[in-house]
Amino acid sequence: MHTIALIGPGAIGGTLASLLLENPDNQVTLCVRTPIDCLSITHQSETKSFSPTIATSPDALAPVDWIILATKTYQVPQAAAWLPALTGPETQLAVVQNGVEHLDNLQPSFPPERTLPVIIDCPAERPAPGKFIRHGDVFMSAPNVPAAEAFSQLFNHPAVTIDITCDWTTAAWKKLCINAAGAISALVDQPANVAAKPEAAAIMRSLIAECVAVGRAEGAELDEASIAEQVIASAAAAPPGAMNSLHADLAAKRPMEWQARNGVIARLGQKHGIPTPCNQMAAQLLSLLEQTYTA
Repeated sequence: MHTIALIGPGAIGGTLASLLLENPDNQVTLCVRTPIDCLSITHQSETKSFSPTIATSPDALAPVDWIILATKTYQVPQAAAWLPALTGPETQLAVVQNGVEHLDNLQPSFPPERTLPVIIDCPAERPAPGKFIRHGDVFMSAPNVPAAEAFSQLFNHPAVTIDITCDWTTAAWKKLCINAAGAISALVDQPANVAAKPEAAAIMRSLIAECVAVGRAEGAELDEASIAEQVIASAAAAPPGAMNSLHADLAAKRPMEWQARNGVIARLGQKHGIPTPCNQMAAQLLSLLEQTYTA
């Protein structure tokens, strides 16, 4: 039996929770701010319901085998309040988030040697608290460390693929290229297929070029031309109305992860002496947009 606490049951976290709950070897606790009666997940017109343990406070919680942190990156300080009660001497923490700063964001809240960074592609949405829709399979990538195999074994589901890679830095920066380029959709309030327009594609190429340059300085092996064409072609072929999570957060007037997507490229670019004017401007514009409804 694996004891698991999942912090942050949004679209990603709730979908992961449902997949974990399908494995009878897992005992799952959802750490939430607002209580829910149950968790339901819909996929291809089939809905399944689960009744995990629901915790609205770390009080009275006991250490678990695994903590899965699936909050937005800007929510890490609040999420860290759950960690002391859930952490024992052998507890592992999987950080399933955007960006490339998984380990840095959790210091000093959790031992880095027991922290597993994970990137994810999970086509899902949360139409209401506790209710989730999964539109396709889930793909995750983690570095080739012993904890990765143990994490993989928590999921016993055909819809889940976990790639354990010897070059997680490259995998994370490739994903960041996708996320960085996706800022254009939010900035012009257009769905993902705006990438089919030459003007949008040109901006995306500039955002990706800067991400590649900084990623290479951080140790990633990236081919700018092929990544740019793949990202733009994929976005251009997206179904009508498809939104990335940054754009969806803007549309719903929620805080956005611009720091983890474009801001990090500007910050690390400054560290390496690499100019990143496009990502810096994107981050600043997204920040200004966010301030119009969060101020």
